[in-house]
Amino acid sequence: MALSPPDLAPPDLGPDDWRRLRDALRYQGRDLHHRSYAVDSRRRELLWEEMDRCLALADRIERHLDALDGADAG
Repeated sequence: MALSPPDLAPPDLGPDDWRRLRDALRYQGRDLHHRSYAVDSRRRELLWEEMDRCLALADRIERHLDALDGADAG
């Protein structure tokens, strides 16, 4: 089921909550990377894919935070 545009809007959270989410995703990405050393190559690829997703979402949150900071400054 595809999400409609209103469902894609970020939740209404404060900047501190967004920072905590960003930091948690980065931590999870690092953890997945460390765990990838202890598994076979097939599982490692899956862990790296999940790590990439976590870091990509953290980057999106970072851009959202930058936009919030820009809106506050303007």
